[in-house]
Amino acid sequence: MFGEGAVSDISKIPLSDNTISRRISDMSSDIESNVLSKMKSCEFFALQVDESTDISGKAQLLAFVRFIDNGAIVEDFFFCAKELPETTKGRDIYDVVLQSCGMTWKNCSGIRMVPLQ
Repeated sequence: MFGEGAVSDISKIPLSDNTISRRISDMSSDIESNVLSKMKSCEFFALQVDESTDISGKAQLLAFVRFIDNGAIVEDFFFCAKELPETTKGRDIYDVVLQSCGMTWKNCSGIRMVPLQ
């Protein structure tokens, strides 16, 4: 469709499993840092989190965040698959969700644990 030149150029792009995995991880980190910077600049935010267990038996946490940005209510995906260390107690969730990001409860107006379907 694009000709032999395009085929030659595309074949030079390395697309190993490691490359794709790294690019996905980089995009995920970028999204998380953008959402985190917006959260830190707002007055209040609310979290919705869900805990699930992966195939190896480790607890994984998924989080959505809601905050006001420039007068509009924003609902955004915060992160996926953050591993909980040993238990799924409130303290562990706090450490993973807020403390690891440099946040505190001060600006958190609510947190809700819900089973995502």
